[in-house]
Amino acid sequence: MLVHLLRLRPGAPPLAEVDTPHGPALARWRGDPAAPPGAYHVEWAIDEEHATVRPARGAAPAIRTEGELLLLTGEFDGMGELRTGDSLILLDLSAPPGRVEVAVPCVRAELYPYVL
Repeated sequence: MLVHLLRLRPGAPPLAEVDTPHGPALARWRGDPAAPPGAYHVEWAIDEEHATVRPARGAAPAIRTEGELLLLTGEFDGMGELRTGDSLILLDLSAPPGRVEVAVPCVRAELYPYVL
């Protein structure tokens, strides 16, 4: 997923404030802790042990932060892939196929930047 890094909050690891194609997010940054603001391709990693899945209330795809929770809304295939727009997030969660919302603490969601 292509995101725009707005800023990194200090810490170990730092938390990244990003704009995604589907809304703003806050997650752990697993790239260079001195990364400048700008566009980055990232892969998401979600700590499934701290995540909950429920039927989606709103439109999909959507990504947002509420308090300390990151909320990802998309189409789940029932076998481990959450589609948020044209991006896939792999999850080891049991849930029926359909539109779902995955809630996870921001500190338990990670962004791994990569170069194409």
